[in-house]
Amino acid sequence: MMPVSCLQRTLAQVALLCAAGMPFLLAGLPARTLAESFDPPRGALAGFVRSAPRHVDVAPAVDLVVELQPKDRQLDALAAAVTDPASPMHRTHMTAQQFAARFGRSPAELETLASFLRAHHASDVYVSANHLVVGGYLLLDDARKALGAHFDVYERGERQIVAAVGPVTLPVSGIRAVRGVVAAYSPRLADVATLPNDFRGAWFPPVRFREGYDALAGGGGGIRIAIIEDSSDRFDLADLAPFMSGAGAGLDMLFGFQQTGSRDAGPPGDARASFGAAFGASASRVHEAPTVAAVADQGCGRDDRGQEADLDVDAALTMAPMATIDLHYDRVCVRGGEGLIAIQRALDAEPAPDIIVFPFAIGPVRGPTSQVWGPTPIPYLEAALRGIPVVVPAGDDGALGYRTIGDNVPGLVYPCVLSLVVCAGGTQLGMRSGSFDEGPWNDGVHATGGGISWDPRPAWQDAPSGFEFSRSFPAADHRMVPDVAADAGGHLEVFWHGYGLGGVGGTSESAAVVGAQIAAINAVVPRDRRITGPGDLYALARTHPEAFRRITGDNDRGYFDNTLHPKPLPPPLGFHGVLPKAPPQVKGCGPSVQADGCSVRGSAGYNAVTGLGSLKEKEASDALR
Repeated sequence: MMPVSCLQRTLAQVALLCAAGMPFLLAGLPARTLAESFDPPRGALAGFVRSAPRHVDVAPAVDLVVELQPKDRQLDALAAAVTDPASPMHRTHMTAQQFAARFGRSPAELETLASFLRAHHASDVYVSANHLVVGGYLLLDDARKALGAHFDVYERGERQIVAAVGPVTLPVSGIRAVRGVVAAYSPRLADVATLPNDFRGAWFPPVRFREGYDALAGGGGGIRIAIIEDSSDRFDLADLAPFMSGAGAGLDMLFGFQQTGSRDAGPPGDARASFGAAFGASASRVHEAPTVAAVADQGCGRDDRGQEADLDVDAALTMAPMATIDLHYDRVCVRGGEGLIAIQRALDAEPAPDIIVFPFAIGPVRGPTSQVWGPTPIPYLEAALRGIPVVVPAGDDGALGYRTIGDNVPGLVYPCVLSLVVCAGGTQLGMRSGSFDEGPWNDGVHATGGGISWDPRPAWQDAPSGFEFSRSFPAADHRMVPDVAADAGGHLEVFWHGYGLGGVGGTSESAAVVGAQIAAINAVVPRDRRITGPGDLYALARTHPEAFRRITGDNDRGYFDNTLHPKPLPPPLGFHGVLPKAPPQVKGCGPSVQADGCSVRGSAGYNAVTGLGSLKEKEASDALR
């Protein structure tokens, strides 16, 4: 794909700028309530065979989300322009009310949809404040009757997908997307269970962890971070008390850390000084938003009893101790769900968030994103136009992105691949020769996601000299991820059910760290210099490369890439027979390129394993002031 010429690009941006100046004078779509059929994208069904007709019991419910076409059809182009540092519209943001006035449909159309869902026994029906999104949770039999569609099972090997056969029908016209009727994947936390922590030998108390990222003292004041969690996996807010009070003081002696001289350790005699909790952090600024109740088929794949939320909150408080954190427990991990209503609820909250962290891997991307996932969801477009960065993880399955049974084709993770989100990859923060060092996160079973997508590369995605894939490279016109990276190795010590632990990590932790770093930076720079999307990170890297730690080495296991290195499980005692082969290594980095996989070696700028590197807060804030 050839890039748009400078002249064409300038003319297009000026046209958008003119349109932006008169948002309330544009002609909208007429309000109509005619029924319309809609056929969702079916790329997820490629290679699957429809099974013999039978009762579907694989997915007993449908997490249905209906998006209406905005009355101003320039929404996608405007979101792209606002997030492009080279555009005249860069950081020309709207309020929630301005967004709804310009793009929202008539309230009558939204109420028609909501009433329709309620009449078919949908639970938790939600109507967005922007008048574009309606969602509800329906049992499959109710979904059949409501949508006028038959659902069937599609199979390939051990995998099954439940999908509507043919189009679905809704009582309004002008439909942009219907999500949830192709239930291909179950969203899961981009997180892994506790692993033996053998990387550089220690877990870091918060202050020591902060030093690794040159964190700003008292960072995040006046910034509100919304962290979305699954409502089946709530944690006990009481676990914040030992994290804040320094109950883990004895662990410092075990690991040899002495924090009382740190700028963040607090005044002399502060109990937190021995543990190293970031001075200024307070459990009183952590709030639980209204919770959407979990349902029977909801679950993120592990019974962690809140370990994920605990890790994310502790990571955010470590890097942005003065920020306010809103925990939004929502129904995310249901088959076919995308978490869009959860993100929309966060956007509609009062007071509104300044940053959203969404720590989930929704499913794989192994072709053009639109073929499986449809157009960019409206909540991401709204966040971009309101200047609210959304930080998501790159995934924990290495070159696979999102691992599925019997599928060893390299890919990426949705929604990380979208050009409007900040995609966070994983590193391992540790010590080497007495100083901080980072390597790509790869423990031989899990690894950070990353690589080249099948989607067009945004104009802003460039970096200093040494960019891994220059424009002359055959695949260089594709979006690459991640954008930045942070620790995913579980090297931050957290408290869970009253005791300290480490070794629990994943790129969900990376997303929480990166989101909090952006909060700390944005709190001290002028509003018109804030980081509001991935394009701002690349612009910063071009002018101030010192704001990032380039991750060009390997970790203590010798891994320098995101190739998966699986080992066979040991046979049980007394086993006799042929030992199974080890699972294949999965290499690769994008559409028919880099057959040996992505790596960080030899990269002076961007690499498709850890992106631009990890943010150094003080250097970044100094550059943006």
